[in-house]
Amino acid sequence: MNRIKRFTAFILIMGAMLSLCSFAQAEEEKPNENITIVPLGDSFSEINGTLDFSVKIDNKNDYAITLELIGQGGGAIARAESSSKDAVVIPANSTNNIIDITSTLTGKSNQSGDLKFFFKSSSNELLHSFCDSFSINRVIAEEPAPEETPTADTEFRIRTSSVDPAGETVPTPSGDYGDEITVRLPLVCTKGYVYDVKVTPVLSTDVEKFPFDINMVDYTLSYAGAMNAGQVIEFMYPLRLSKKATVGVKQVDFTVTYRNDQGELKSGTVSVFVNVRKGLAATSEDATASVPRLIIESYSLSSEKIYAGETFELNFKVKNTSSSEGIQNVQIRVKDADTTATVVPASGGSNSLYISKISRGESSSQKLSLQTAPDAEAKAYTLSLEFTYEAASTNASHTTTETIAIPILQKIRLKCDDPVIYDEMGWVGSSCSMYVRMYNMGRSSVYNCMVDVEGQGLKMEESYFGGTLTPGATLSADFSIIPSEAGNIEGAVIISYEDVYGEPGQERLPFTLYVEDPAAMMPDPMEEEMMMESESESKGFPWWGWLLGTGAAAGGGTVGIKALRKRRARSLEDDI
Repeated sequence: MNRIKRFTAFILIMGAMLSLCSFAQAEEEKPNENITIVPLGDSFSEINGTLDFSVKIDNKNDYAITLELIGQGGGAIARAESSSKDAVVIPANSTNNIIDITSTLTGKSNQSGDLKFFFKSSSNELLHSFCDSFSINRVIAEEPAPEETPTADTEFRIRTSSVDPAGETVPTPSGDYGDEITVRLPLVCTKGYVYDVKVTPVLSTDVEKFPFDINMVDYTLSYAGAMNAGQVIEFMYPLRLSKKATVGVKQVDFTVTYRNDQGELKSGTVSVFVNVRKGLAATSEDATASVPRLIIESYSLSSEKIYAGETFELNFKVKNTSSSEGIQNVQIRVKDADTTATVVPASGGSNSLYISKISRGESSSQKLSLQTAPDAEAKAYTLSLEFTYEAASTNASHTTTETIAIPILQKIRLKCDDPVIYDEMGWVGSSCSMYVRMYNMGRSSVYNCMVDVEGQGLKMEESYFGGTLTPGATLSADFSIIPSEAGNIEGAVIISYEDVYGEPGQERLPFTLYVEDPAAMMPDPMEEEMMMESESESKGFPWWGWLLGTGAAAGGGTVGIKALRKRRARSLEDDI
């Protein structure tokens, strides 16, 4: 039984091999001359038996081909396949088709290799082409060297110095919250010599440990040279005190790494002290006094609509929300939160206010005169109000920021030409072509432009929607109306639109149209019969001949009107 199984497996394997051989032999005869495959590069490096590279395929056949198989054409490549998970289709008559190839290599030395690409045409015909020889450089990947970890120095050779390299005393860095100060860090070598000195501050979101804004990823500073015993070097850090920093002296730690005279990497910590002269009040676990908060209780604008280039007044009320603490020396600074100053103080005005004090739970009403830039885009702008104040009992400083939205509009300036009527007169029940042109003279887009007509017995043949009219653009509207009554009709073209906030607008363009009723032009039957008999006797021409002639003339006029409309439409299309 086992022999039978082994024999069966052998037969199946031989059949698969013969199928593959027959597949290859069928295509071995003649490569397709219209398929060119070129490697992108002359030499490639592989790592540990795997090679990734790309080829450029040009298909000059008049039909698309699909990549079926990549086989070994000789050389160092044992197996190759497209890195794409989808079928790779090369369009007809196309060039520069880039295909990414992943291959497995044989051998361990630098070699040359080529590949045989098999394709299937749209008619299931099997095609093949070769990728020319290219060199392969064998590379054995090396394990990266482990990163050296500094060890603590039992006899740390670096400490802070009270003087700088010139022997001058280094003062304690001081400043108010929000100030930018320079922290000077003088270091001295206490023994032997060290080199490759690096300093990094110990960052923390706790303002008691690091009372500065963190605005960099890496604060590391280096000293390239060597330090001998007794030598002083200095590092300088320009830092900005956080607006959340509390009053008092803070200890700021720095990590120092260096190599000693044996080349060993060592690390340790040094500290400097920073004096925050003006900041928030320091809190403690047993503190009972609440921090007074200042907010904008309400605000209003002097106008419901503020247009670009206009001056307006901002009225607002600030409130001290604390029920136990008053505030004093309130300073309010107003600025546009946008990078480009669109909302600024009015001419002769100021962007800051001062309030001497606001008692607990009380409010104070203020007013500012502001103006907007003439070229401001129609949208809502954010106005920032920064409050700086002190607690009345402790004199501790506090800051807070509130924002106000200021919607700004651009005035709509839509200019429209008088309506043009293509036909000299209209006919009851027949369409009459009209034309009107609009110009956006403003700095803001006009949205949802629509055209309609008003007038006794007038209606649009179909509605006209012009969409958005951008600043400086024109819109030409061709449309048709159908009158249902005869006479001298007084009508109007109605152009409706919206601004950026959806506020509707409208333009009315009056016109006059003379309308004839074809039915009213038909003669009375009795009169028609008498006239036909008279004409038949006098001229010998049948009455129906005159009637047909009149109809043909009217029909010719209608055809002429329609031809004029078509010529006008084609002219507008050519202009576009």
